[in-house]
Amino acid sequence: MVAIRVAMRFLSSNKSQTALIVVGLAIGIAIQLFVGLLLQNLGAGFIDTVTQNSSHVTVLPGENATQLQGWQDMVARVEGIGGVTGVSAAADSPALLSKGATSSSVLVRGFDFERASRIYSFKKDIYEGFPPTDGSHVLIGRELATKLKVGVGDNLTVVTATRETFDFTVSGLYDLGSAAVNERWVVMTLGASQTVFKFGGNVTSIEITVKDVLTARSTAGKVKSALAGSPVRVENWEDNNPSVFSAVSAQKASGLMIQSFVLISLLIGIASILSITVLQKSKQIGILKAMGIRDRDASIVFLFQGFFYGVLGTMLGTVIGTGLFLGFLKGISASGNNIITSTLNLPFIVGTALVVIAAATTASLAPALKSRRLSPVEVIRNG
Repeated sequence: MVAIRVAMRFLSSNKSQTALIVVGLAIGIAIQLFVGLLLQNLGAGFIDTVTQNSSHVTVLPGENATQLQGWQDMVARVEGIGGVTGVSAAADSPALLSKGATSSSVLVRGFDFERASRIYSFKKDIYEGFPPTDGSHVLIGRELATKLKVGVGDNLTVVTATRETFDFTVSGLYDLGSAAVNERWVVMTLGASQTVFKFGGNVTSIEITVKDVLTARSTAGKVKSALAGSPVRVENWEDNNPSVFSAVSAQKASGLMIQSFVLISLLIGIASILSITVLQKSKQIGILKAMGIRDRDASIVFLFQGFFYGVLGTMLGTVIGTGLFLGFLKGISASGNNIITSTLNLPFIVGTALVVIAAATTASLAPALKSRRLSPVEVIRNG
């Protein structure tokens, strides 16, 4: 096609100018990709840090109730909901934990550890000892162990609200990454908690995690529908943490704004460069028109130029942008900072590349129309 050959000839006639334009475009695309990937992974890492070892959706007893009856059937119904990754029943109650003359107010939590391991990372975060395997052992956090000056194998006494006392042996010590949790939670088997606090076969909550925590609210709605008719209330992470959710939303909005401004600057740059090219090549265009090339083909020349600039700049910018991001990840990993996840979002990278190529081609419309209006007689006469 004549227009393609002419466009390639224009690009190759001034290699230094073409290289400069492509490099400038690549830098803009690299910045866009780097910022986009960084903000995406920073947001994901922030959410993971905030929501790790926590329930995303929680089923609680309804009004005037403190326990959930028939919870096994509820668990079975909730597990069938799409996007749910973990479901675990818990039997919780406040109590007093004592060792000799030292005591501390705690929250005793009873779990089925096989199920709870899908929500809480006890298996990974037990740094000494092992999880409770029977009703005589408990698991306590690092800060609580320090406060009471106890270790694995030591005996502790749980004092309930009714002043009943129960002796347990510390089977292990954990660190879930939260000093508040480490100092307050005393973890035992589900059956042991039900016995100590006289829950019978009941539990106090059903905790649920989802694949994407930002779908917690919609998942909570599905849980309500699945448990319709049961006297329960359903809470979700999004509604319970509005400030965190607002921060995540603001971060996403700022990321989109930054990328939009970068894209607009690229569009303006391409349009300006091609407009100047029309002036520089006006004589050649006039001669081509005088030789019989159609106005439409003359204008398409600059559309192809914009397209080629977009393709070349995108290819180079994608390599630079992803390289910068991977290098940045390597640097923060070496420093021990792991708040940023390390996901290369391929749909985002490919989508960005396609958008930039389309934008570069679109930006060449104005110069293309300008070349279409050039009169060969006037150009040659004035040249």
